[in-house]
Amino acid sequence: MKRLTGVVCAAACLALAVSAGAQSADPAMDKLARGYEQAWVKGDANGIAALYTEDALLVNADGVHHGRAAVAKSIATNFAGPWKGSTLVVHLGQSQALGPDMTLNEGTYEVNGVTGPDGKPLAIKGHYLNTLVKKGGAWVIAGHMAFAPPPPGMMPMAK
Repeated sequence: MKRLTGVVCAAACLALAVSAGAQSADPAMDKLARGYEQAWVKGDANGIAALYTEDALLVNADGVHHGRAAVAKSIATNFAGPWKGSTLVVHLGQSQALGPDMTLNEGTYEVNGVTGPDGKPLAIKGHYLNTLVKKGGAWVIAGHMAFAPPPPGMMPMAK
């Protein structure tokens, strides 16, 4: 289950902006999100990795992955296993500009079409935080952290 959670967390890495149907004030962020989701549906790990900077940092339950090649390898492994045939939906949360060409973006994601260790279908929902940088007018992912909440009853609920 730890591997599956890590796999799911990497997914959000993935994900980074808004779903294809959502509206954002920034068309470049919409383009990044649509490209990410389209590559996901195709199982295209290299296509997803191309949306990251060469020296990107991905942190999830699987560990720390440094660099575009490591991101591609992690995603390819997961597409060959638990993410095979799955879909991803990313929901944009808030963005905070860190400068004219850098922003933090948080939100949520859903991975559907995943089968759990017991063979039953799972819908996985989690949160992500991405550091995005603008290069040549397009947003790319420089840093990504994703996590899925623990099972119910494992953490106190906020009041």
